[in-house]
Amino acid sequence: MRLPLLCLALVLPVTAGEPSTAPAANLDNPPVVIQTTPSPSLAPGLRIWPAPAFTHWPAVVYRDEPRNLAFALPVRQPGVSGTIAWQGGAVLPFTLPDHADRIGGLLDLPSPLLLGSDSERRCVAEVRMAEANADLALHLVASSAPWPHVKLREGFPVDAQDAPVVLVDERFDAALARRWSLAQTPLPRPTGTALIVGDPLEALGRSPWDGLAADRRPATDERYPHHAALVALAVLPVPLPRTIIWCPGNQVVRGGAWSAEEGRLIGALTHRLIALGAKPKLVLALPPDHLESRYQAIQEGRRDALVQEAVTYQWTVLDLNRAAGEVAVANRVAEGVFTTYPNGESQARIHAALAKALE
Repeated sequence: MRLPLLCLALVLPVTAGEPSTAPAANLDNPPVVIQTTPSPSLAPGLRIWPAPAFTHWPAVVYRDEPRNLAFALPVRQPGVSGTIAWQGGAVLPFTLPDHADRIGGLLDLPSPLLLGSDSERRCVAEVRMAEANADLALHLVASSAPWPHVKLREGFPVDAQDAPVVLVDERFDAALARRWSLAQTPLPRPTGTALIVGDPLEALGRSPWDGLAADRRPATDERYPHHAALVALAVLPVPLPRTIIWCPGNQVVRGGAWSAEEGRLIGALTHRLIALGAKPKLVLALPPDHLESRYQAIQEGRRDALVQEAVTYQWTVLDLNRAAGEVAVANRVAEGVFTTYPNGESQARIHAALAKALE
């Protein structure tokens, strides 16, 4: 074995009055001092614990329905007791378990009735436990008020302060809607540039959105596409768009996380526009069929739920599946090779259908 060469500085004792035989120091080339860093195993540092936080919450709730949201807490000291509660509300006690780094739980959402006549309210949940006290904010906002959505955090909408945002909407009341329509002057259609939001349905690097005369706002999420659309629609241009198309795409079908709450975006956006005193042409662009037959049941249930919401709020329903044609042909690239969304001529037909709907 060949050993590494080491440079050593040898210091010889010198007796007073005797000449030294050691070589004179070279001031032009001082000795090099080599320092070594201790092994990380000898200085592991301190663990950085995650802060208590809300992790899941509904994006749109009805004023009269009880809901909850999920929270997560770090387990820094097993066996420690603590509490979580909305300020002035009922206290929920808990005990941190052994053999876990993190625990989760459910907390009842503050009643949307708390809004009363207010358009928004910030609520705070107080977490109290040894060395990890925290105040968790929640932003309740009426769907008719300005939306404070800024981005998604792990798929869920938050405001500029990273607080969860929950829109409080009204359930559709057919009798009330008839009375309002008879008593009110019809709302005007705005004149601003049309807007299309949602999944751009890309295939082979191209999208049927390409070249559309519209403000194009891609907004996708594999589990909650309507959450992404809420963020994209939070800031509406002035003047308001004459037409708004929502294209939810098929991501949620592949992700396996679809729920009927996706359609609540339709009512929430309708009420926001009514509050702004305008009624654009509103279009739901139903996505083309998914190629894989195993998704057929969830796809059909989703389409039915979305169509029901769209018809309820008098949206136009644009079925892109009709424009695309048979999925096995529309998505085909070569023998046994298919794209996620239609390509080629089928994509061009979808583009034409969207362009006509934007008129």
